[in-house]
Amino acid sequence: MNHRARRLALGALAAMLVGPLATPVRAVEGRPKKIVLIAGKIGDHPPGTHEYEKSCRLLQRYLDSTPNVEGIKTEVHLLGWPQDAKTLDDADTIVLISDGSDRDEQDHPLLVGDRLAVIEKQMQRGCGLVAIHWTTFFPGRHGEKFLEWIGGYFDYESGTGPKKWFSKIETQTTTPRPASPNHPICRGIEPFELRDEYYFNIRFREKDPRLVPILSTPIAGEPGEQVVAWAVERKDTGRGFGFTGGHFFENWSVPNFRRLVLNAILWTAKAEVPAGGVKMPNADDRPIKALIVTGHHHPAHDWKEVTKALEESLAPDSRFTTTVTTDPEFLATEKFAGFDVVVLNYCNWERPGLTAASKDKLQQYVDGGGGLVIVHFANGAFHASLPNTPESDWPEYRKLCRRVWDHANQQCGHDAYGKFRVEMTNSEHPITHGLAGFETTDELYFGQQGDLPIEVLATARSKATGKDEPMAFVYRYGNGRVFQTVLGHAAESVHTPGTAELMRRGCIWAAGRPQRDE
Repeated sequence: MNHRARRLALGALAAMLVGPLATPVRAVEGRPKKIVLIAGKIGDHPPGTHEYEKSCRLLQRYLDSTPNVEGIKTEVHLLGWPQDAKTLDDADTIVLISDGSDRDEQDHPLLVGDRLAVIEKQMQRGCGLVAIHWTTFFPGRHGEKFLEWIGGYFDYESGTGPKKWFSKIETQTTTPRPASPNHPICRGIEPFELRDEYYFNIRFREKDPRLVPILSTPIAGEPGEQVVAWAVERKDTGRGFGFTGGHFFENWSVPNFRRLVLNAILWTAKAEVPAGGVKMPNADDRPIKALIVTGHHHPAHDWKEVTKALEESLAPDSRFTTTVTTDPEFLATEKFAGFDVVVLNYCNWERPGLTAASKDKLQQYVDGGGGLVIVHFANGAFHASLPNTPESDWPEYRKLCRRVWDHANQQCGHDAYGKFRVEMTNSEHPITHGLAGFETTDELYFGQQGDLPIEVLATARSKATGKDEPMAFVYRYGNGRVFQTVLGHAAESVHTPGTAELMRRGCIWAAGRPQRDE
């Protein structure tokens, strides 16, 4: 796995969201508050640090699923800037997590081309701005703008030491505390332990009456407590927030850490911060957003009826919200963001394969912690041996789908469609724990190709081979979870109670969620 892929494989931590439900607080003014999150380009920091894209996507998931705030609309844009900057024109706040400008000014996304002028236009109309971690590194020649917009910045130019840094950096484990407990951003925040790469001794305006310290912490070797998060409310009615933490991606699992940032985003968007701060649903209760990708298949597979059956198999768990797309290129769109699990009920039989954009998005999604479920003959997709579409071959799919139907290999086959019994082989796995064997009517696949390791959960005895063949198995791709089953030839097959429960449990596990009885 290359360096970039490793960086993307650290995994979503959304399953860690905890907190009691509360009465929702609606955003003011009757329209959704638009929050634009911009992730900088992936730099050269090691995995687990400066994870800009994953941090923005995680914040989007938090904001979209928080139970005590309504009327929020979120967007995530990559590579440091939206493809169409007009989307900023109606943003209520802009959140930027990116490289800073101390090595090369062009590393800071706001210093490329005319972007600083574009942001200035948004600030003048009262838009909010949030800068996190390295984003606060700003050059002195533009420093007055950051002082005006967010109240402070990391000054790396006017110091007296060898590096000319006025501001400082220390990686320590400390106990930060809310510095202004009555400020809305500090609602629900208590002192908490945190290991982070703190930036401090920040450049602020002298005696700035707008400046409110939000979070402070002791730093070993430094006198007094250091301000590491702050806020301002500008004369143009816009609001700014700066936070120098955020070096380690794992810190999003710390409740007070994520609540601080989420509170600040809402505050800068001029949405009401709930009493007690932003709360997250319990892990057991948070909705599971499932995407079923379908729309074409081998002629022997009625994908429409099987898709309906798959939807029905998920319905008994009230957490599921299911979206069906009949266009696999949906994966390349912005609408793909936010799903917890993707279910493939698709094969490009005599059809073109996926575009490079869709391949890249699906690979990154699973690699970065998304769930994937591969049903039945979806394991025959995107293969060079498919008739009339050899150019659709996607070698990486053999890693996403570890047991594939190679159409040119005579070992691949299935028993005649009919009844057989499925037995559980791993009673300890969350998918199969407590699940009894069952009889189904289906195609029993055998001889599927692939040698990457899998954890077999269920088998069935093939009449053709006389062997117990894998029917359901799991494995990891990066930090993503993949559940693959060769069951599911027909709607009748999926409707079998045992198969339906196996499918549902597999989707729950792939989404990184706990099993539960309804």
